[in-house]
Amino acid sequence: MAGTGTDLSLEPTALTWPGRVGAALSALRRAPLVTSTVLAVLLCSAIFAPIVAPHTPTQIDVGNSFSPPVWHEDGSWSNLLGTDKLGRDVLSRLIYGARVSLTLSLLIILIGGGSGTFLGILSGYLGKTADAILQRFVELILALPTILVALVFVFTFGTSFTSVMFVLSPFLAARFIRIIRGETLTVRERDYVAIAQVIGSPTHRILWRHILPNVFNTVIVLATLEVGHLILLESSLSFLGVGVPPPNPAWGLMVSDGREFITSAYWITLFPGLAILITVLSLNLFGDWLRDTLDPRRRQL
Repeated sequence: MAGTGTDLSLEPTALTWPGRVGAALSALRRAPLVTSTVLAVLLCSAIFAPIVAPHTPTQIDVGNSFSPPVWHEDGSWSNLLGTDKLGRDVLSRLIYGARVSLTLSLLIILIGGGSGTFLGILSGYLGKTADAILQRFVELILALPTILVALVFVFTFGTSFTSVMFVLSPFLAARFIRIIRGETLTVRERDYVAIAQVIGSPTHRILWRHILPNVFNTVIVLATLEVGHLILLESSLSFLGVGVPPPNPAWGLMVSDGREFITSAYWITLFPGLAILITVLSLNLFGDWLRDTLDPRRRQL
């Protein structure tokens, strides 16, 4: 109302699933061009890797080892970004490495992020004993050094795609629980939640129809930002030799393979390092834009 000094546009309202999904799709049409293009190229490369990659990423050709990129005098158009010490095409390994990194990150998001969102909503809505137990679990997980735990786990159970996925999922779940719990504590105080409780709506219906849609934006933004974080973690573990096992083309493993040749064959390390940098930076920028776009309070600033 005029003269009351209250900005009704900032008042929280209940949002349903169609409203949330529609808002997200509408926002994507206004996404920043550069970061969207980078992520689209990365996604297409990962999906269509067998079509896009010029060579098989694990194909060894020792006679063609250390071939430089095409712009060097001894470079070849058949290996645009050169070859590594075993003669494997760097560009093909980069393309397949994108598939490995994105697949692993998305699976961890589904497992860790999905369970973390569910437990975070339960923790925030139920409170009391359930909240106390879950928060002690979160504090325990977050207090552990991720890389050290991953090293111990992988040395115990062996290096594999599955080992990396399961060792990183609890850490991601703990981050989701902490943040989604905070959002749920705010949403559960809204009038529409109180009305649903008064009319006798069951707990599962309140969580699905009223709580989850109203923390959905936070889940999407957090998942976007965590993909970049997971790519960094996976690359770090692969660099240390406890991530995705060779000969699978992982970006961190490629950086590790080329570090001893950094002065004589820089391209083996440079291009996967740039791929990690550009991908993580693009994901972080996209996540920041998504957060600002989906938050109505930030749109008013």
